[in-house]
Amino acid sequence: MWKYLVFLMAFSLLQCTMSVEDPLDENELGYNYYPLQVGNERIYQIDSIQFDLGAGDLPVYDSITFYLREIVKEIIPDLEGKDLYRIERSRADTLTGPWTIVDVITRQVTGGQAFSTENNVKLINLVFPVRADVRWNGTSYLNDQIIVHIRGEPIEMYKDWEFKVLEEGQSEQVGDFQYDEVATIQQSDSDNPFEKRYSVEKYAKGIGLVFRERQIVDSHCKYRGDNAMCVGLEWKEKAGRGFFTREILIDHN
Repeated sequence: MWKYLVFLMAFSLLQCTMSVEDPLDENELGYNYYPLQVGNERIYQIDSIQFDLGAGDLPVYDSITFYLREIVKEIIPDLEGKDLYRIERSRADTLTGPWTIVDVITRQVTGGQAFSTENNVKLINLVFPVRADVRWNGTSYLNDQIIVHIRGEPIEMYKDWEFKVLEEGQSEQVGDFQYDEVATIQQSDSDNPFEKRYSVEKYAKGIGLVFRERQIVDSHCKYRGDNAMCVGLEWKEKAGRGFFTREILIDHN
């Protein structure tokens, strides 16, 4: 009897051991959606529209196309001694330059999350594993009422942001490149008569960020306190503050 019980226990333990799944590797977890390596270089084409109020407090806008180059320059330790990648960004009106340094940003992967810090704004860009429908608070390091100035005018850029993976592992053409596996991250998609907050990023495995689109605008009627003049208008027609941007990766090493 005891021998039989011991056999049953051993058999049960063997079944439990055999049913344990192998741990996911970095590719399956999606870490290579956010590769970081010193010497990496990316060039983005950026189409931008900035909105303001003109004569009679009616909306006006300026549009521009330029190029932004990112070069991962070095690894520096953060306050906890973890690797932080320092990235230098330069701007040019044409691909032949001249390039002018505009700022320095940082990126980092730690604790199952990917972070970026631009202009002292820290966002959680991804959480791992990267899976469709996963949601997280990507602005947890911010007060969502933080003010950003566009053409000298204040706007609550990060109001109502909530991050979500819309798609993962999809083949997609972005600009001139065809990517085998792309993750699409919705950072915000809220729209009411007075405000629009829309932000989407796309990451390709082995490459990183390949696309970003943002529409961060307030209507000019918001500041009048009367929406009557804006009814039926598209955002490009009624935006009194904010911007539209579209960034597409056009070259990388």
